[in-house]
Amino acid sequence: RGYSPHVHTAGSRRFAGTARHCGLALQTGEKRMRKARGIVLISLGLLLIGLSGSMWVQNVQQDVQAGQSAQILLADLEREIGYKKIVLEYDTAVVEELPTGEMPQLTLNGYDLIGTVRVPDVGIKLPVLNTWNYDLLKMSACRYSGSVSEGNLILLGHNYKAHFGRLSELQSGDVVVFTDVSGTTHHYEVVLLETLPKNATKEMITSGFDLSLYTCTLDGGSRVTVRCNSVTK
Repeated sequence: RGYSPHVHTAGSRRFAGTARHCGLALQTGEKRMRKARGIVLISLGLLLIGLSGSMWVQNVQQDVQAGQSAQILLADLEREIGYKKIVLEYDTAVVEELPTGEMPQLTLNGYDLIGTVRVPDVGIKLPVLNTWNYDLLKMSACRYSGSVSEGNLILLGHNYKAHFGRLSELQSGDVVVFTDVSGTTHHYEVVLLETLPKNATKEMITSGFDLSLYTCTLDGGSRVTVRCNSVTK
């Protein structure tokens, strides 16, 4: 048979049409894939935003609850300290001799307390528990180590705003007041503000300062530390 340009042209047109159809189908498929990926990414973004918002709300609720619990305990403790101070004024025989490094404590509502800490410049006023663990830190500030008598008292608190969350705002010269459970008030002045690695235990304890307050940074990787020395009032 001879060459038929008309047949060839028709076949070419059908092939071209099929190719265009396939190309359009591929483009449409790619668009759908991009759209699907976009929807997935948007959904994941919204999910992460939702989780972040939920965690933020939970943290705020914990902060508020921690502040309320501490203030209830503080009110009870201050009332007991006031009563004990009156008793001591009339009967000095009730004063107990404590071993070196120990501090007088008072058990109240199931908690062993050594006093209160007040930092007026950042609005801190909290009861101080005699020892620490993570559950106790949710309640209030805790004694990490040391004592007033030895001049090496270290207090730690959670980074809740209602607890020690504002320590980083302190400056040299700011006042810190610790009142023990016998009603004796000890005054300190901020000397240094430093950030220590979380594993710098030796540096925390052997600082040479009379009083240290510390809390975790928000990421938990470091310790915001306030160093203080005793002052006479």
